[in-house]
Amino acid sequence: MSIGSEARLEIRPQRYRLSLVLRTLFFPFTYPDVAESLKKRGYIIPPLPPLPRGPRIYIGGRIAMKDDCTVDIDDSRKLIASEGSSVQSTINTLKELMVTAKEDFYIDLDKETDYLELLADMVVVTEKNPIESIGKVFEENKYLKRVNEILNIDSSIFTFGVAIKGGNPASKNWLDIRLEPRITMPTRGYDVHIVYRDGDVSKVLEFASKVNLKIEELIKEMEGAS
Repeated sequence: MSIGSEARLEIRPQRYRLSLVLRTLFFPFTYPDVAESLKKRGYIIPPLPPLPRGPRIYIGGRIAMKDDCTVDIDDSRKLIASEGSSVQSTINTLKELMVTAKEDFYIDLDKETDYLELLADMVVVTEKNPIESIGKVFEENKYLKRVNEILNIDSSIFTFGVAIKGGNPASKNWLDIRLEPRITMPTRGYDVHIVYRDGDVSKVLEFASKVNLKIEELIKEMEGAS
């Protein structure tokens, strides 16, 4: 992945996680139905301990795997999630879980979906120095000059973060992106952390499909400005 003629970026995904959170009164993914439903769709179900059968028996945690993605269920939080190291596989798995919810568990997702949340963590390796790139973008900041006076040091911004203006990180509509030099390779790598949730599932899926490109563009602008 190249940026102009001066610098190249390499994105090293750590994890992508999409969590579909429901508002339904009773969480519908009960055992053994959920295991059997996923198994017939080609998911690998790990061995489970003997469990009682009944109308509301739940299994939780990472209950299935397919295409290098895991399926995670949490009845207490009313969520079903896909997680993997490939954003496209994670999206495809989540979409398949949504189809499963409709076809096998008769869930009206238009009515029962509370929100969809994306968590993404990646390392971005660059030819430029992230400490210098982040610092130079904000070196003329008036507050930073005052910080220097108060602390009696020559300081620099180390972490870059943006969020929805006026938003609340505890709400179901939230975006938070943070970039900082990677501690183990601070002159060549960024740690990137992303949280995005919205009640509109299509918005989150669209954002997730382009998240790598968006991070590339953010870093491109930062390094260009520096």
